[in-house]
Amino acid sequence: MKFRLAIIAAAITVAFPPLAHGQDTDLLGAPLTSLEKSYNRVQKQVKADLAHARGYTGFGAVVAVLDTGVMGTHLELKTQLASTQMFDSSIGRYVTPTDLNGHGTHVAGIVAGSTGTGYSYGIAPDAKILPIKVFSSSTWLASSTALASGLRLAAGNSSVSVINMSLGGSTKLGLTFEDALRATIAADKLVVVAAGNSGGAAPQWPARYAKETWAKGQIIAVGAVDANNRIASFSNRAGDTANWFMVAPGTSVLSSYKTGGYVYMSGTSMAAPVVAGAAAVIEGAWPQLKAGQVASILFQTATDLGAAGVDTIYGWGLLNVDRAMQPIGTLSVPLSGTTTVSGTTASVSTSVASWSGLRAAGNNGQFRGITVDDFNRDFKTDFSAGIRAPARERIADTLASAGRSLQVTEQLLSDGSRFLTAVEDQRPAGLFATAGTHRTLLASSAVFKLAGDRELALATGGLAGSYFGLADSDPSLANPYFGLTQSAAQMAFGFSRGGLKIKAGVLNGALNAAMARQHAYADVSGGRAAIGELNYALGRDAMVGLQLAEVAEGDSYLGAVTGQAMALDQARTRTVTAHATYRLTEDAVLAAQYSVGRTADSRGTGLLASTQGVHSDTFLIGLVGHKAFTRDDRLAVTLSSPLRIASGTMQLRMPVAITEAGDPVFESRRVSLAATSREMKLGVDYAMPLSRASSLSYIVALRHNANHVEGEREAQTGLVFRSTF
Repeated sequence: MKFRLAIIAAAITVAFPPLAHGQDTDLLGAPLTSLEKSYNRVQKQVKADLAHARGYTGFGAVVAVLDTGVMGTHLELKTQLASTQMFDSSIGRYVTPTDLNGHGTHVAGIVAGSTGTGYSYGIAPDAKILPIKVFSSSTWLASSTALASGLRLAAGNSSVSVINMSLGGSTKLGLTFEDALRATIAADKLVVVAAGNSGGAAPQWPARYAKETWAKGQIIAVGAVDANNRIASFSNRAGDTANWFMVAPGTSVLSSYKTGGYVYMSGTSMAAPVVAGAAAVIEGAWPQLKAGQVASILFQTATDLGAAGVDTIYGWGLLNVDRAMQPIGTLSVPLSGTTTVSGTTASVSTSVASWSGLRAAGNNGQFRGITVDDFNRDFKTDFSAGIRAPARERIADTLASAGRSLQVTEQLLSDGSRFLTAVEDQRPAGLFATAGTHRTLLASSAVFKLAGDRELALATGGLAGSYFGLADSDPSLANPYFGLTQSAAQMAFGFSRGGLKIKAGVLNGALNAAMARQHAYADVSGGRAAIGELNYALGRDAMVGLQLAEVAEGDSYLGAVTGQAMALDQARTRTVTAHATYRLTEDAVLAAQYSVGRTADSRGTGLLASTQGVHSDTFLIGLVGHKAFTRDDRLAVTLSSPLRIASGTMQLRMPVAITEAGDPVFESRRVSLAATSREMKLGVDYAMPLSRASSLSYIVALRHNANHVEGEREAQTGLVFRSTF
């Protein structure tokens, strides 16, 4: 059977002569001319211009245009054709691309007219057109046989992903055509069809085939709207095809014409190629997508018009190319061919030790990869945006620790046993800890003297660990490695013989972790440490010591807390610390310590595949004195270099692309974790009692190359008055 092509309201309103001035039209993606910017509203109406600005132009996609042919020599199209020959299904042979009618040339220019060449350009200016002539040149009628032949040719071409048919008839097109259309669907092609120009309540055929179950959502029926996004008077509505129907600009659309010039034409014939061009833009960016997925993306991202939701006039609404090129649903990180995790877990709350190296790697682009949306479309992502700098040392926290030793209640027994208690206010640590939350802990320490110069040391809260190293002299001199365990419990034993003292014990952060869960969004697990220490007194005023420890962190890596996508195995660090004290006077002690650590190689299940050869260090020199200015005051002056990674690497397994089969492609990268500089921190903490119920504290903290970042400086000072009522 034959049917008549309906181009209602397709009058030529403005015609332009062919451009004669010389331009290099072979340049792909040439900049827009001033004329192209002035005369093309359609791209702005469907926001294709915004997608183009972000690099989405349809490169790599091929759209088959079944129409009246294409003028292959037109300035807009001569670089855009996928073949030097055009199949004419009305006569069954290949011919030179020509178009005596002009309709097909206009449609092709809307789909993929080139940029930088004249007055108009396509929705997918870097896509290619495969022209297939299905209309007889003598009658401009198309038989169902010719249509079927053209469809089968397009379906059999592996490079073709989208087929545009700006044509229609009032009845079904017969079994020959339907069989060809079913074969096209089976070949995973997206078919975009004009809804027709009879102003009806439902699309004409073949657009109306979109509602058939065998169409599998791979046919899009397209209606036309005017410049104000109102349904055009001539356009057929969505009707019973609403779930597979959308609209696009179809009035006074400028495009190429058979004369070599340009014309404005109107009709759903002009709206359909706008949608086909958009589909080509998606296919060019993500060739792994199935035809039904492309249609679903276009539907879901359309701008709703008319009644809320899918309606019988506008269907899904107006094509929105820019929104179609943005993620749909929740972005995820591919970890393997079948496993993904939420993109929000690709984060690291760094520590002072780890920030400098990770920051440098991020600045060098080492954490650039991809995330995928609900359609497995890849989007460039810089995961370094999720690597957070260490929390700044808030003045409130610094002030809270000022003069803490004056708040400790101490009891000494006649046998030398000692008991300490203190109430302390702490902020939960961790990646998801709520800002501003605090918890109150009762810190305690007890050292029991036993027979035979032995002792048992128990402690909880912030006093856990105070039995070891220089912390036995003053809490401000504690070994930073022990802070990695977030300890809240200590059990240790000591043995003395002459000037030699041996200590051994464990720290366990399980209790601290349990209390932290009351204030954090995510579970944390406490770390552990096993410690052995040997101290030797050099006379009455000097002491040297050596400490060995193995620190197992519960939920961090040298203090850095990672999300699921960045997770590593539990970090285990073996440390060696040398420390010494010298009593300058009865009330003043000079202390120094230097610690080095080696963290065992770790493996990860996400982007962080492994770490190797990680060594760290920290040192401190301090002067702690009492009765500096008043009888019961305390002064602590420390010069320290906080814990930092001195050497080591991290192996990244970064997803960088998605193949046409839909599988992620991974790139292995080796990243240095070494700090790029060394922080030096000067701290002054002075406290004096004013009465039995009040005290005054003054603190200063100066940081040079803060967080081990060259040139970063930070200074804090504060005065604290405490009173008990």
